[in-house]
Amino acid sequence: MRTTTGLLTAALGAMLATTLPATAQQMGKTIIRTSATKPYRFRHSRLAVPAVLDGIPRTSVEALGADELDVYARYERGNDMITVYVYRQVSGAVPVWFDRARHSIETRADLFGTVTPAMVATAFTPPGQATPSGLIGAWSITKPPYRGTALALLPLGEWLVKVRYSSSTLDGAGVAARMPAVLAALDWPKNIATGPVAQPIADCATPLTFPTTAQPVRDEQALTSAAITGGLFASLLAKATPEPAVTSVLWCRDPAPARVGGVYRANAATDAYLLAFTDSGRGASVAPDAMGVLLDEKAPPRWSVSLDDLGATTSYPPMTALPRPDQVIAALEGPALSRTSTWGKKRQVDVNSAMVGSGK
Repeated sequence: MRTTTGLLTAALGAMLATTLPATAQQMGKTIIRTSATKPYRFRHSRLAVPAVLDGIPRTSVEALGADELDVYARYERGNDMITVYVYRQVSGAVPVWFDRARHSIETRADLFGTVTPAMVATAFTPPGQATPSGLIGAWSITKPPYRGTALALLPLGEWLVKVRYSSSTLDGAGVAARMPAVLAALDWPKNIATGPVAQPIADCATPLTFPTTAQPVRDEQALTSAAITGGLFASLLAKATPEPAVTSVLWCRDPAPARVGGVYRANAATDAYLLAFTDSGRGASVAPDAMGVLLDEKAPPRWSVSLDDLGATTSYPPMTALPRPDQVIAALEGPALSRTSTWGKKRQVDVNSAMVGSGK
């Protein structure tokens, strides 16, 4: 078994990768054996995808990482492609991850040329659900071989489903018109839990203010306490039965710059944020250390920093004030305090004894 620090370094390397091929390589990609003529049912979410979707044959089903927490089915016919992704929701919400996907499309001139929105982010009611909990958007593209691409993202219990359709013959509006039929052709589970209404991301009305005094906590006793409480808190959250939120959290996009990803705030919070990486559901959470205050009312205010992967939560040394995004990324590139598995029957908490016992 690798050391805690080694595990965290590998996980961080995968999450901070800026391209999908690099991410797949670092996280480990597994080909799932399927029948070429029969539907494939995703192991955990129970969503089933057909062998042919909108006239395009399924060519592969692949998983990133362990435990099939991030799986996708690929359909290809010439240059036309549909990809159905299913991955575990561990942080953020549909609007956040849709916005990261939108950003990756609209800022990749090297891949797509000039990208023009054909349908701005629009809420829709997914098959089998009762509320407009999903978001859909579409874009026209000028760089061959594609003319248009569309994206739909929606919740499925504790999972997120993302469908991407790119066409060499249809522009953005044409691909968007095909998406309802594509979604309807998937075999959705019965009795899907009601998801919260999805509201497209907007800029935050007031930007975050970052104190210049924010520094990593270095006191050995405080680090030991943070390692233990952070791991236990993550373990308790993981053991709780996941219940999809019924009430929408209004997320907004903060302009704070970051080397990787984007900054998002729930209900315009002024003391917490999510640094969301790519659009794969992974990110870093920053918030006041409420657990530390409960254990020691005299302790000075601290801000916890954690890395949310699909199967584990990793805690890092807390900060003395709200840290800037680049300070968070710097923390993630250093040694961690603890790693808590959040998936499976065995919910293990690994404490980095070298970090909490040496006074670093």
